[in-house]
Amino acid sequence: MVDAVAAVEVVLLGTGTPVPDPDRCGSGTAVVGPDGWVLVDCGRGVTQRTMQAGLDLTMLHGVLLTHHHSDHVSDLATLAIARWCAGAGSPLRVVAPGGRSSAFARTCLDSFDDQAFYGQADPSAGPRPSIEVREFDPAPEPTEVANLAGFAITSVLVDHHPIEAAVGYRVDVAGVRIVVSGDTAACQGIESMACDADLLIHEALLSRAVSAAALEWNAGAETVGALADRAGAARLVLTHLLPPPANARHEQAFVAEARAGGFEGPIDVAADLARIPVPGRNR
Repeated sequence: MVDAVAAVEVVLLGTGTPVPDPDRCGSGTAVVGPDGWVLVDCGRGVTQRTMQAGLDLTMLHGVLLTHHHSDHVSDLATLAIARWCAGAGSPLRVVAPGGRSSAFARTCLDSFDDQAFYGQADPSAGPRPSIEVREFDPAPEPTEVANLAGFAITSVLVDHHPIEAAVGYRVDVAGVRIVVSGDTAACQGIESMACDADLLIHEALLSRAVSAAALEWNAGAETVGALADRAGAARLVLTHLLPPPANARHEQAFVAEARAGGFEGPIDVAADLARIPVPGRNR
């Protein structure tokens, strides 16, 4: 049996927002297990980050989309093409809530005619890349929506109004439980799904530096710390940071606000290409 302490790793491929930032790509989180990996969201530049991280595109079992905001989906076609160029002949599997996210995934390659791909991949990969969408009805309670080569995928509706539907995901693999919030205000759905999570990755805004309107549909770091504490998460990663921290002092401000919410465990302020080993816990 593979030791879960060494078997599971999270690689942060994109930790930014829709605002272009040379140091932060759009949203993308890789969960790497003993036999491949899955990706949560695929925003601007995430494909390039996968290659910088040394991830094998042919071992990508699927992409999980949280919602249709551009910084979460805009690199999906590029990823599908790069995976096909790397030699994967099977369709790229995309798990997405029904509606705009699944529609985007289903059609994002349609504008490319066959000549756009001529001679770019080994003939064994087929004439062009393709995407297979596994659509589900989002639910207010955590619900298993897919199993991708041993990665059990659970989803729940989150509060990112007026964007519908927006969901978060839990990925269970090799005895490890990882929760990714997507974009959301702190909400009961994520809290219930994050119960005893080995790692909670949650968007966070620095409350004193953003508008009250932004906090109506996004989470302040203090509310994230409180949620992680109530859920009993072992470790917390703050991502999708607004405003993006420019130095260690700015990063510490995010940590301090999350601590004010009551979370006493390890806290990471996300950065592109950071790698986080995730040991499991006895449950």
